[in-house]
Amino acid sequence: MAGRLVTVAQYRDLPEAGLAKSKLEAAGIPCFLDNEYTIGANWLYSNALGGVKLNVPEKYAEEAKFIIEESAEPVEQEVTEGLLPESACPACGATEIETKNYTRNFAAVSLLISLPVFLFLKRYRCKSCGHRWK
Repeated sequence: MAGRLVTVAQYRDLPEAGLAKSKLEAAGIPCFLDNEYTIGANWLYSNALGGVKLNVPEKYAEEAKFIIEESAEPVEQEVTEGLLPESACPACGATEIETKNYTRNFAAVSLLISLPVFLFLKRYRCKSCGHRWK
């Protein structure tokens, strides 16, 4: 990379910095992570060093800032019904579902009989029709 490097963003964590770097590289912007290996070896140095710095050549600085800020905006996703098994009753289609997890009860029983019981059940019950399912 010829020319002067400009820091366009700073990150506390290495994975977040790596994600931003990959977005810039996908856009064809050459970039460099400063302190990447030092913080990767010992993440406690992150605050002392000012975090992982994302550097680009000076002529790409504005475009890089735009790409990073654009990708930082939260994306709203539409919630669709029926994706999870507990979202609707399979018998009547009602959405008022009660979840029961028997893990604590089975753990207590296994301690009493001194035998580990590896049975973790999650059950669902419809509040409208009373239908029960796994």
